[in-house]
Amino acid sequence: MQSASPVRTPTPLDLTGFCYVFFAFDLGFQVDLDTAAVLAGDSTRQRAVRARRSAPLWFDYTPPPLRLGITGTPLEVGGLATDASIDVLVYDFGAALLTYRLPLPPDPADWARLSSALYADQSLRADATSRVSGVLDAIRPAVQRPRLHPSVEDYTVFAATGWNADMPLDRLLAEHQSDVARCIEAEPAPLAPEQIGRIVAGRTSYGTDDLAIIDWNAAVLFDPAPEDVLAVLQHANVELLELRVLDQELDDMLDKSDETLAALSRRRLWPVFKEHRMLARFAGAQTDAAVLFEGVNNAIKLLGNQYLARLYRLTAERLDLPAWQRSVQRKLAATDSVYQKMSDVASTRRLETLEWVIIILIALSMVLPFVTPY
Repeated sequence: MQSASPVRTPTPLDLTGFCYVFFAFDLGFQVDLDTAAVLAGDSTRQRAVRARRSAPLWFDYTPPPLRLGITGTPLEVGGLATDASIDVLVYDFGAALLTYRLPLPPDPADWARLSSALYADQSLRADATSRVSGVLDAIRPAVQRPRLHPSVEDYTVFAATGWNADMPLDRLLAEHQSDVARCIEAEPAPLAPEQIGRIVAGRTSYGTDDLAIIDWNAAVLFDPAPEDVLAVLQHANVELLELRVLDQELDDMLDKSDETLAALSRRRLWPVFKEHRMLARFAGAQTDAAVLFEGVNNAIKLLGNQYLARLYRLTAERLDLPAWQRSVQRKLAATDSVYQKMSDVASTRRLETLEWVIIILIALSMVLPFVTPY
């Protein structure tokens, strides 16, 4: 009689760490961070983020964002309570990012359940919207054209900072890749092997004791000191939000451009001043969009750190940032072409007006000698 094969017991992981939930908002065109720091009171500037990896192991912001700490009532999601303290970053290009922190369940099998609860939960987003509105009210004099845009970008990071030291990370991932994939997808049901493979393929490591798995909805980190990786993920999500907002604003500009062009082409007695105002408004909006695009893309500097640069490229690919950047650049070029056509129409109208003025003056010069009394 053949004996039954023994049931394999999963290796205890002894996981510790935190779950971070990001919410990115757009507050306005630009923020004077020095003035905002005075208005906000208790605040600091986030300088270069340094980590344990070999030098030069850091990156910096230009200029560094303003860091605020807000204390509130802990919120419960999926049976876990958030920290009372909420971290807020305010960027000079008009964005703000709020970070909530929850304890990380010690068993990866529970991560998918927490991820699904966070995906379906609306209390954190409502709380974040309320708190960022309070921040905007406090620093409003430092914000150019302040307004809280309805678009919000959220992202979740499951960061394990401690685990069974005798278990290599490649073996840990092999044993729990289904749990990790379901956590990233916020999917409580089992996933197909092909989908699991696609998700866990988006990973990178610096050493044998760290691993980052990045995807569009969430990331899973196994890292004793993940602060620099978290900062890259925070900035990438802020960049995604600003590109979405900018893309929408360029769409609105292009949608209204036919009305503006028709108004410029309409015949009127003396069109010069109205044409100038129309062109100035369109050119101003176009310039603002270009300034915002450059500000967002140049805000973070990865200095001499090939790992963080590689991590950022992976994150950008997973969040589809290159496609958003191409879309914005294409629409910026389209607005430039539209502005040129508007300018040509306005120039033609001015020339026509000047021609009529010249014709009238010539006619008067011919008639006046016959009607002027001697």
